[in-house]
Amino acid sequence: MSDEEITYATVRFHKSSSGLQNEGKSNATQGPRKAGHKECSVPWHLIAIPLGILCSILLVALAVLVTHIFQYKQEKHELQKTLNNIDQEYRTMKNDYLRKEMLRNKSRECDALKDHLKSLERKQKGCYGEAKLVLDCEQRSGKPFKGHWFCCGIKCYYFIMDGKQWKGCNQTCQHCRLSLLKIDDDDELKFLQLQINQNNYWIGLSYNDKGKKWQWIDNGPSNLDSKRANLSYETGRCAFLSRTRLDNTKCEIRYPCICEMRMDKLPNLPSSKK
Repeated sequence: MSDEEITYATVRFHKSSSGLQNEGKSNATQGPRKAGHKECSVPWHLIAIPLGILCSILLVALAVLVTHIFQYKQEKHELQKTLNNIDQEYRTMKNDYLRKEMLRNKSRECDALKDHLKSLERKQKGCYGEAKLVLDCEQRSGKPFKGHWFCCGIKCYYFIMDGKQWKGCNQTCQHCRLSLLKIDDDDELKFLQLQINQNNYWIGLSYNDKGKKWQWIDNGPSNLDSKRANLSYETGRCAFLSRTRLDNTKCEIRYPCICEMRMDKLPNLPSSKK
């Protein structure tokens, strides 16, 4: 009996020891879990500090970047404003230069006109002998022709006031040993237009039907600018001079005449009667 009890006791002890072992094992497994839980909470604190530092650095970098962007926009605005001012100054200087250049050109034109006016005045001062006269050529024509004359430069001009066709004017000038007016250049044209009244006067320029061109009475050349004359290329056309233009019309129309004589032929000057 005692042996069985011992064995029983041994068996019970064995069971209790295994239970203790199981309890020890459970306690052992629980113990490390708690310890592991405590060890895992420590690294998060260690990670939070660098993250905070990194966020601070990022905030500082962002603030610096925003400051630079603001400064860049401000500098861009200032540069744009300076550029606009420079452009405005350039435009102003350019306009001033153009105005000055225009004024210089106008001044040159004005000086040229003054010189031309002085030239005309000198020519006009050199003109003399204007008077009413009766041309002494009735022995050929059968009647006297009333008009007036004046001399200027190398020419004397005779204004016959009787209205005639172009051919009649040409014949009258020839009867009086004169010729229909030939205008040598633009200066003479301007000068004559200042002397005549509101009438239209026949001059020695007509359209040559055979040659299909305009020609002067002596077929000689002229330095007159053709752009000043309004000439049409039609048959039966003759040129006339007015105060404002050099134009043409049908030769059958009756106008007064302008004849001329060179100064070197003054011995043939007709007598004048005031």
